[in-house]
Amino acid sequence: MNSKFSLYDECSLLLWDEDIKNNISSIDCGESDLNDFFANDAILYSQQLLGKTYVWITDNDPKQIVAAFTVSNDSIKSRLIPKSSLNKINRPIDNHKRGRTYPAVLLGRFGVSKDFQGGHRHVGSQAMEFIKLWFTSKENKTGCRFLLVDAYNSEGVLNFYEHCGFKFIYRTEEEEKDFYGIKSDETLRTRMMYLDLK
Repeated sequence: MNSKFSLYDECSLLLWDEDIKNNISSIDCGESDLNDFFANDAILYSQQLLGKTYVWITDNDPKQIVAAFTVSNDSIKSRLIPKSSLNKINRPIDNHKRGRTYPAVLLGRFGVSKDFQGGHRHVGSQAMEFIKLWFTSKENKTGCRFLLVDAYNSEGVLNFYEHCGFKFIYRTEEEEKDFYGIKSDETLRTRMMYLDLK
């Protein structure tokens, strides 16, 4: 693959629907849970208005899915997060605009095809920059202050989101387990993170 690969110049962003699914192989991100969602559940989520999935597909043949993501409406509810995190979230917001709920978008699923991972292509970072701009552009039809992600609790995934500017809502795994009622000796599969789009 060309090290200067560009999502913007070499791909088209499309809504993942039955027509595309029937003509292009689904994405293989190297993560079975993600692959299964994009192959079997994403369109159903869209039909039920629970989330919309978008894919970047190469413009040149043979067409391939380079990256995919699912977004849905969400919010940050101040009474449901620790005071230390709430203080960080509130700090950049004007005092008279602080509230009990802040509008957010949940990045429910996000994956890059194994064929486009690594190297100097930075497909994941390009995709994340696009998503950030998408929700801060003048064309966005709703208010959205934060991006949320329930990231897989693995070093590589968490490092990627931190590199993209995301922060943990719960400072420690123990704090997050306690909030969700997960026993201390159980594995925490995901970590909730947020990004202030402002």
